[in-house]
Amino acid sequence: MTASGYDHLDREALIDLLERRDAEQKFGLVWERPGTAEKGRPVAVLDLDLGLSVGDAPYRNLIIEGDNLDALRFLQLSHRGRIKCIYIDPPYNTGGQELAYHDRYHGKDDAYRHSAWLEFMAQRLGLARELLTPNGVMFVSIDDYEVARLTLLLDGVFPGGKVGTFVWRRRSGSNDVPASFLSVDHEYVLCYAHPGFSFAGLDKDLSGYKDHDHGNPDPWKRGDLTKSHDYRARPNGFYPIHDPQQDVWYAPNPKRVWAFASEKFVKPGQKLRRETMEQLIRERRVIFPKKDRTAFYATLEELRAAIVEGQAPHFLQLGLFATREEENAYLSQYIGQRLGYGTPGYKRFRSEVRRSSKPISSWIVGLKEDDGAEDRTVLRSGLNAEGTTLLGQMLQSAGVGFSYPKPLSLVQTLIAQATGPDDTVLDFFAGSGTTAHAVLALNAADEASNRRFILASSTEATPQEPQKNLCQSVTRERVARTIQGYTYRARAGPVQVPGLGGDFAYLRAAGVPAEKSAQEQVWFALQLRHFQALGEYRPDCALQQHWTDGLALFYLTEGEGSSEVLDEVRRLAEAAGRPVTVYSWPSVAVDFELENVTVCAVPAELREAFGGRCP
Repeated sequence: MTASGYDHLDREALIDLLERRDAEQKFGLVWERPGTAEKGRPVAVLDLDLGLSVGDAPYRNLIIEGDNLDALRFLQLSHRGRIKCIYIDPPYNTGGQELAYHDRYHGKDDAYRHSAWLEFMAQRLGLARELLTPNGVMFVSIDDYEVARLTLLLDGVFPGGKVGTFVWRRRSGSNDVPASFLSVDHEYVLCYAHPGFSFAGLDKDLSGYKDHDHGNPDPWKRGDLTKSHDYRARPNGFYPIHDPQQDVWYAPNPKRVWAFASEKFVKPGQKLRRETMEQLIRERRVIFPKKDRTAFYATLEELRAAIVEGQAPHFLQLGLFATREEENAYLSQYIGQRLGYGTPGYKRFRSEVRRSSKPISSWIVGLKEDDGAEDRTVLRSGLNAEGTTLLGQMLQSAGVGFSYPKPLSLVQTLIAQATGPDDTVLDFFAGSGTTAHAVLALNAADEASNRRFILASSTEATPQEPQKNLCQSVTRERVARTIQGYTYRARAGPVQVPGLGGDFAYLRAAGVPAEKSAQEQVWFALQLRHFQALGEYRPDCALQQHWTDGLALFYLTEGEGSSEVLDEVRRLAEAAGRPVTVYSWPSVAVDFELENVTVCAVPAELREAFGGRCP
């Protein structure tokens, strides 16, 4: 029998423990967990397949075939804190795709299926979080079936990190509906992030700032002097304002009171976040109507009659107050004054614009829909049919397919909003490769964009289909054709689509490494840490090298500290003309000192993962 942490407890103690545990009140997500078997799982190795890679080394992008849990464990060694954006489209656990978990398959009616799915996701999400930069973000696509449980799970993985939930329309409707006769046409993208994250938004149109005051280079435009509160909600904003140049008074709008406080309502010592209305008028930042029509009323009766007849300035109204006394006090402010009919505005200077972009909306509209939004950025996406059509064209000659690929427009717009030109994007449920396509499209559209992608995808082989390899036949094939170009048949004849350019290294997540591959993994991890780029490992070389314009990276394999190798390191470092970083094992004595050389021990986590299998 396997040893347990409860072996020392007798029957009574176990019963007492169970009773106390049952009595505990729990809030949040609780599911059956299978134990800690995964914690002792060794780090897998990545085997580089040059024949399936595209482009020349060093490779900036990676496609990893195999269990994404193995891929995430390796990435902990190479990319921890280096991924800006993660987008995943995991299995939705709806029964159409059975979930393999610890060699068991859980079908649609299995009572354990939610727990199996949650544990499957929890292991991967926890590792993925550690890969994000301090301002990194994660997007997770999901539908109605698991959205509630996934939200609670992510709340636990990212405490306080929920940014929001995007809603997008995946189809235009369906006749294939349940007995409730409801066509569920939308899906969600859950968004969680570290505290420093912010969407890019869309640049505001600043072309309206074109008026100038004499002697002031800061341009301005007319803005609204009111805010969206009525006179009941903000009674202190419901007061008349005076144009001292023309000696004309203007009544407030009962439905939209003034946005600035009046000095007569400010209490002694009260701090205001903005200027008072009188201060703005003194600074001539209130734009009063020019050559405005005016009216004059000598008595309350005269003013009331003009309001009833519709002749008074239109913001003066009857019936705003419950009593005659309150209404008389309100109207009396305007007796014996010249009253204007126009509406004052606010002189808004361009320097007051706090951000040059508008925030984005959580509502994602269709590519051709009218969003009606002026104060926010509305993202756009095609339907699932867009993804299906595009993938069908790209893989037409390959004779393979993929169900429900996400539209390129959805993934591309999210990545564009969440990343900068030099960021890395990870998708560890890569499926049809849409995420890589989105990154490559962004790079092709902007020559300043240098984004990278990392994909991980399983083969989805089963006992019934042992030769199936989704990663190779769909993921890799789609990304290769995106880079190199492809041709598909249309009704009018063949259509050639040019490639977007780029590269990727194709790697396989394998089991416990042999002696040679362990050294290779250390070299892979070191390169990815420094450059987020991958060059080959040369087993016949005692000194591994990776050169860039800004740094030369050397790795001395353990047991290869001969004088000839060290002399070669010195010679290369002296002629490098750039900083040189040398990694070595404790048994390799690098005892020379050069100003441009930094000598480092192989990091502890790499020694722990692979050191026991190095010579």
